[in-house]
Amino acid sequence: MSQTPILYIDLAPHLGGSLISLAHLLRGLDRSKWAPTVVLSRQNTFTVFEEMGIPVERVRTPQWESPPAALVDVVRQGKTGSLFRSLPVASTLWHFGGSLRYWRRNILPVADALTSLIRQRQPALVHLNNSVSLMRPGLIAAWRARSRILVHSRSFDALYFVDRRLLAPRVSGMIFISQAVARAQLSALKSPPPHRVIPNAVDPDLFSIQVDRAAVCEGMGVAADAPLFGMIGRIIPWKGQSVFVEAFARVHQARPDAMAIIVGDTDTPEGDRYREAVKERIRALGLEEHILWLGHRQDIPEIMATLDVLTHCSVEPEPFGRVIIEGMAAGTPVIASDGGGAAEIVEDGVNGLLTPPGDDLALAAAMMRLLEDQALRERLRRNGRKTVRERYTVEAHVAAVTEFYEQLLGI
Repeated sequence: MSQTPILYIDLAPHLGGSLISLAHLLRGLDRSKWAPTVVLSRQNTFTVFEEMGIPVERVRTPQWESPPAALVDVVRQGKTGSLFRSLPVASTLWHFGGSLRYWRRNILPVADALTSLIRQRQPALVHLNNSVSLMRPGLIAAWRARSRILVHSRSFDALYFVDRRLLAPRVSGMIFISQAVARAQLSALKSPPPHRVIPNAVDPDLFSIQVDRAAVCEGMGVAADAPLFGMIGRIIPWKGQSVFVEAFARVHQARPDAMAIIVGDTDTPEGDRYREAVKERIRALGLEEHILWLGHRQDIPEIMATLDVLTHCSVEPEPFGRVIIEGMAAGTPVIASDGGGAAEIVEDGVNGLLTPPGDDLALAAAMMRLLEDQALRERLRRNGRKTVRERYTVEAHVAAVTEFYEQLLGI
């Protein structure tokens, strides 16, 4: 049987949910049928695909580089820039010029490099591992090379005029990671291509592990008998670490023995500023010894299995909520923000608890409820694992994606 070549493109600068999900897909792919090649940003140091024996190409992505100082930046920050932006016609020209500069620097050079790769590799399908507006260089390149294009939409990022009118019509098919993402993206398209909702997956075996709680807690600097709450994810305002801190402060008043950990790191200046603001709030609350920052960790399954409660606190709708299904796979009771993809995963009171986004009072009440109700914790553990086995396995995910490949390719 001949292999069908698929070229996967993900231009993220760092490891994130899109690459973790792509790794699950490619790990489960039947290599006797499919021949994958992956294209990544040069800035991305993720090496799992090479470790799988999958060919990997890397391209320069100026978007993630620090640009050299330019005259336009000096003008933008000065009085002339302020004057231009204050006049309606001049402001329109100013923003149009900025868009042209952005495309010339960040989009078209990457599209040129990808076009050469696609023409060299001759894939049957180019699988773009994020939404149209985030994958413009790949879409332009695949269009130039006359390849079939699959867009795997993993975000709510808006489709602008050029996306709706020029790029999206070139797409052969779309996958959405949740109904929420599908509604948001499809509402912007006049004639959407064939599409499916295929949720992300998790490998239950990676999280269904027995751990030495005392040893893991010792490694984190936490007493083994302390009630332990955790939040795991990228440090950025919309993820809601500040909400978690306020809620835990209320819990700590009732349970002074409780502890909390925040796991994750920043990858933007905005995230750096936000982290410092949250740390300052922790200091103001006098909770430095009770809320611990662990930064980036490789032992997430062990940490999740040690938590008494995992909290998901996004203040904006979550496209999916990978951390939620990972917590369920680990058998950890989960509290999630009621919005976006998270609300499609969690059935309140059955396999987790839902709270209104940004509501620290409701989150604190849910945290206390789980601490005080062992039967509820056990029910959520049991049903969370059942949810993962029934809806979010890697096998089911791979089968759904490859079935869609076959539909698009007519094989």
